[in-house]
Amino acid sequence: MSYSMKYVSPTGNEYEFLNGSDGGPFVEFDTLSGFVGLFEDTPVQSVGMPGALVNFQDRVIQQMTGTFTLVVFSREQWEQVRRDFSTREYGTLILDNDGLFELPVRLAESLPSPGHVPSVGSRLEVSMVADTGVWLSRASATGSVTVTNWGDVPVWPEIVWSGHNQSVVLPSGVSFPLPRVTDTYRLPLDRRASGKAINESTGKLVGTDAVGEMVPVGATRQFTVTSEARVEWSVGVLDPWN
Repeated sequence: MSYSMKYVSPTGNEYEFLNGSDGGPFVEFDTLSGFVGLFEDTPVQSVGMPGALVNFQDRVIQQMTGTFTLVVFSREQWEQVRRDFSTREYGTLILDNDGLFELPVRLAESLPSPGHVPSVGSRLEVSMVADTGVWLSRASATGSVTVTNWGDVPVWPEIVWSGHNQSVVLPSGVSFPLPRVTDTYRLPLDRRASGKAINESTGKLVGTDAVGEMVPVGATRQFTVTSEARVEWSVGVLDPWN
């Protein structure tokens, strides 16, 4: 199996992790651990019936964790790494394994202090957490869009648009207009968004008549948008390594 992985920091700096050293920081061989999804099922047992039944729709996805040892070659690299990994701001792990998977990550704990003046071969033990709980394979399309959920969790698409006279038709047949805007807005169809769209430049919220709809695991649904709008979605997988 051949794959590659890199980390893009909150400041935009990139680190190639699994390709050995070209003079830049790299992950020490055989120290990468974790970074696969964790979940909890709730088996239901019945008196007089052997075993238990599990409804996978009730599965609870937990935070994902992972660790690795990062090797640096100078004090300057050591200082840069400490700036590029944060407990508050999210970087992104990007795995290329016959397709791109992304994982927003932050430090699970602060990086350790040095045991000596950082030099060639200094090692940093890094522990990270991904609040999404799954790796994301992102996609987007316009017009009449078929969204197939081949992953492990429901897919909640988002509508991105600008301009006037734009609208959406959901898989259920429900349709609604999008507000007239001049900037680019993003509308998550996740119920938790409560029909609020956000301006991608300013963060300003605007209310819509949106109804939340998702694509269940193993299902395909059709979304239709007008010319100045597009559908974006992410398929979430617990294990992108297989």
